[in-house]
Amino acid sequence: EIKHGRAAMLGFVHVIAIHAGLRLPGFLSPSAGLKFADMPVDCFAALEATPTAGWLQIMLVTCMAETGAANGGFLFVPPGTLPAAQTVELAPGDIGGDVWQRYDDPEVNTFKLNAER
Repeated sequence: EIKHGRAAMLGFVHVIAIHAGLRLPGFLSPSAGLKFADMPVDCFAALEATPTAGWLQIMLVTCMAETGAANGGFLFVPPGTLPAAQTVELAPGDIGGDVWQRYDDPEVNTFKLNAER
């Protein structure tokens, strides 16, 4: 739940950034001649304007993050930095790889977990 909540917050920040006029430079799809600046601001119109290859890339990265398939290293990302799959050996939400901040003191851990609620 923590991971999905953070993904939702990131999506919300993305919508705010787009409405503020922040855009990436360059092409979203060079073959279609579609630039990032040409994408509609409206959320649903942007969904429809995204090329199929873009959706496939989004789904691939999402599935790799959900299953932990990319945790062994992917493209330019070193092993252990991407999210791992949730297993019984890991504490709930402990999926962040080697760079994830962990707290050995149970009292500090409880405080940090409850600070986000």
